[in-house]
Amino acid sequence: MDSITVFELRNQAKELIGINKANKLNEALKIANNLYQLEPDDEWIQKAFAWVLIDLCKYYIPLNNLNQALIHFNQLNIIQFDYPDDIIESQKKYLKPRIDINYQEINKAEELSKNNNHQEALNIFKQLISENLLSDLHHEAYGWVIYRHIKNDEKELTSIQVRTFLRDYMNLKNERPSLLHSMILNFALNYSKTHNDFKFYNFFLLWNPDNLRHEDLHDGYKDDKSIPSLISRICREFVNSNTKFDFDEFLDKINLDEETVLNFFRETFFWNLFNAHKENRFSDLWYLFEQYNIKYSKYVQSKWHSEILNLSERFMKENDEWRFHNFFKNWNPENLRPADWKKTKKDENTYKPLATKVLKKAFEVLKSQTSEQNLSWLIQPYETAIKLFPDDEWLLREKALLHFKNNELELAIKIYKQLVLELSTKHYVWQEFSNCIISDNPIKIGMLSKALSLEKNEDFLGDIHLDLASALISEKLLENALIELESYKNHREIKGWKLSPIFDELHKKTSSIELNLKDNRELYKKYIPFAEDYTYADFNWTEVVLADKWKDKKGKERLTFTDGKTIEFVIGKNRFEILKKTELGQVLQFKLHKQEIKKEVEVKFAWLGKTIAIEHKYIPLLANKTEKEQWSILEDTTAIIDYINKGKNIVHAITTENKEVFFPQIKTQLQIGDFVTAKIYTRKVKDKIRTELRQIQKVDKDCAISKFQTQIAIVDGVNEEKQLFHFVISSKLQGIVKCSETELRPEEGDFVKISYASKTGKDRKLRLKVLNIELTEEINPNLRKDITGLMVMKYKNYNYEEVIPDFAFIGDYYVPKYLLEKHKKISDCRVNARAIYAGDKWKIIELQEI
Repeated sequence: MDSITVFELRNQAKELIGINKANKLNEALKIANNLYQLEPDDEWIQKAFAWVLIDLCKYYIPLNNLNQALIHFNQLNIIQFDYPDDIIESQKKYLKPRIDINYQEINKAEELSKNNNHQEALNIFKQLISENLLSDLHHEAYGWVIYRHIKNDEKELTSIQVRTFLRDYMNLKNERPSLLHSMILNFALNYSKTHNDFKFYNFFLLWNPDNLRHEDLHDGYKDDKSIPSLISRICREFVNSNTKFDFDEFLDKINLDEETVLNFFRETFFWNLFNAHKENRFSDLWYLFEQYNIKYSKYVQSKWHSEILNLSERFMKENDEWRFHNFFKNWNPENLRPADWKKTKKDENTYKPLATKVLKKAFEVLKSQTSEQNLSWLIQPYETAIKLFPDDEWLLREKALLHFKNNELELAIKIYKQLVLELSTKHYVWQEFSNCIISDNPIKIGMLSKALSLEKNEDFLGDIHLDLASALISEKLLENALIELESYKNHREIKGWKLSPIFDELHKKTSSIELNLKDNRELYKKYIPFAEDYTYADFNWTEVVLADKWKDKKGKERLTFTDGKTIEFVIGKNRFEILKKTELGQVLQFKLHKQEIKKEVEVKFAWLGKTIAIEHKYIPLLANKTEKEQWSILEDTTAIIDYINKGKNIVHAITTENKEVFFPQIKTQLQIGDFVTAKIYTRKVKDKIRTELRQIQKVDKDCAISKFQTQIAIVDGVNEEKQLFHFVISSKLQGIVKCSETELRPEEGDFVKISYASKTGKDRKLRLKVLNIELTEEINPNLRKDITGLMVMKYKNYNYEEVIPDFAFIGDYYVPKYLLEKHKKISDCRVNARAIYAGDKWKIIELQEI
C-alpha cells in the first residue's frame, strides 16, 4: 500500500453515492492514516491523507453531521506540512466557516486577542460558553486567548485569577500535546518562581508529563546558540525551589533515559555547589553536598555525578578534609565511570584520573579515622585501580593498609609479600608489614630490624624504634629494648620534639635495666633472617656465578652475576654481607624476583609506529654461599683459535656453538689453529649479547675435533691452477680448502666428511673454518643424483651459424661446454648422467650416451 492506492480509492469514491461513498473514503482514510503514522514527513503521504479528510468533510457537511465533519477537520489541521500546499490551505478556509456556525465570532475574538484586547476577546468566548455555542473545534482558539491574557497581564492579575484561568484552560479539549499546551506549562513554570503559593509540581502532574513534545525534551537552537529544553528548566526549578516529590515516579513519567533526566538535576546541583563555594557560603555548601547525596547518590552513574565528586575533592580540604570520607562513601564508588579512570588533558597540561585522586584522598582521610569497621566499599575500587594501573606501587600499598585497618591480615600480608619484591630497600614497607605480624615476635622483630638497617635518617625512624622496643619487651629482651628507646629519646631531644606517651609506658618497663650494649647491630643480624625467610619462603634458590667486578661512575664496586644462559643481574658489593668477600667465578645462590619491564620501541618499519617490548629484570632478595667450585655451574665448550690481534694481544676464537669470542692471550701462548676448552656464558653489554669464556685451557686437536659439527659435503670444483677445491654442504654452507692445508686430493663429485666451525663475516655472509676433512663412502642424496634424459644443445648465437654448442641442458640440469667437448657431443641425444649440487644450481659432471 502507498499514497497512489489512496488516490485511486478517492477516485473510485467519486463514482459512488451514500453509504458506499463513505465506506470507500473510510477505507482510503485507514490506509492514509497508517502510512502517515509510519512516514509523517513524506510529502505525498501528507497530501493523500489531507485530501481524504477534505473529501470526508465535504461528505458530512451536506448531511448536517457537523460533529463528524469537525473530527475530520481537526485531523486535517494536525498534519504538519514541510511546504504548505496552497490548494489544501484554500480548502481549509472554505471548510472552516461551513463546519462552524460561530466562525465569524471566533475569528473576531482571535484578532482582538492578538491585538492585546484580551478582555474583549474573553467576553466573546464567555458569551459563547453561556449560550452553549462553543464547540470543541474552538477550544484551541480559546486556549490561545487565555494564554495571551495571562502572559501579557500577569502583573495585573491576582494569583487566584491566574490559577482560575489555568483551571479553565485545563478543562478544555484542545489538541494535546501541542505548542499551546507546552506554552501554558512554560508560563506556569515561570509564574511559580515568583509565587510560592502556586504548586507547580501539582500543576505539572495535572498537565500530564505524557504531553511533553520532542521539542520540550531536547535543547533547541537559535542564531547558533543553544536553548535549554523545557524539561531541563523544569528540573532546575525543582532543585532550586527544593520541591518535594516522588523522584522515582517523576523519572517514570519522562520519556527520556534515566541518566539524561538525572543530569538535569545533578547539573543544577553542581552549579549551586560551585556558586556557594565561590561566594564563601560554606554552611550552605556543606548542606548542599549532604542533600545531594541523600537525593541522588542511589541512582545511576553519570557525567554530572562525577563532576560533583570532583568538586568535593577540590573543596573538602585542610580543616574540612574530614568531610570527604562520608561524602565519597555515600556518593558510592561503584558509580565511578570508565571516563573517571582516564587521565584528562586541558591545554598543554595532563591531569590524573578523577578516580585515583578521590581514592587517595579517601585513604589519607582514613589514616586519621580509626573507628570504621568495614572498609569494603573503598577496597573494591582499589582493586579496579590496581588492575588499570599495575605499575602504581602506592595503590597496592594503600590497599594493603586498608586490609590491615579492616582486620583482613592475610590479605594484607599477601600484598606486602608482593610489595617487598619491588620495594625491598624501602624501610616503610617493612615497618607496615610488621604491623600485620601479630603472634610471631621473632618475625616482627626481624622486619623492624630490617627497616632500621635500611634507613639512616633518624627523622623517619621514631615509630619504628618504639614498635621494636615493644616487641623486644614481649620477648624479655629488655636491654635491647632500652637501646631502641634511648635512640628514640636522644634524637627527639636533639630535634626539640615531644616524646610520645607510648615512650613513657615502655620506658617504665625497662628503666631498671643496666645498659651494657652499645647498639643492636648483632640483634638485627640475628633476627633479620627470620623476616626474610618468612617473606621469601615461596621462592626457590637459583645458582649463579660471579662473572665480573667493576666500578661505576661514582666509584662504587658493582658485581655481575649470571647462570650462563638467561639470568644476569648487577648489584652493589654491599647489597648483602656475604658479597664483601667474593671472588670471580665463585658460585652463590640467590632467591630472585623476576620483574617484567615493558618498553615502547620502534618497529623495523617506521610507518608501523611503535610496539611494546617485554624485558625481564632479576632482583636479588636473599643471597647464600655454596661449596661448589669456581665457574662449575657454567657449561663447558671447546673453541678453535681463528685469529690473534697481536697489537692488542686479543685472541679471536669460534666455539662449538659457532659463537665468536674474544679474550686476552693466556700465559700459555696460543697460535692460530690451536684448540681450547673453557666455561662459557653470555652477558649483555650495551644492549648487545656477548659470549664470554673463562678457565681457558689449551687442548689437543684430537680431543677437541669431535666436539665440533661434522657434515657430509660434495666437491663441486677443483682448481688445479690455484691449488684448491670447493665443497658444498648446502646453499648457505660451502667453502674452499687449499691443497697446502691437506694431503687430500679429491675429484669433482667426491663426497668428503668435514668438521668445521662457522662465523658471520662483515658482509653478513656465513664463512666456514674447516678443522678436518677426509674422503668418505657416505653419500648425501641431496647433493648428488643420477639421471636419464634428452640432452638438448644450446648456442649463444641464435642464428645457429655455429655448429659447436656452447652448453646443454638435460631437463633443468646444466651441462658445461668442457663436458660436451670431452665426450665430443654436438647434437641432441639421450644420455645417462650424474649431477651434483653446486650451491646455487645443479650441474652435470659425467655423461654416457644411450
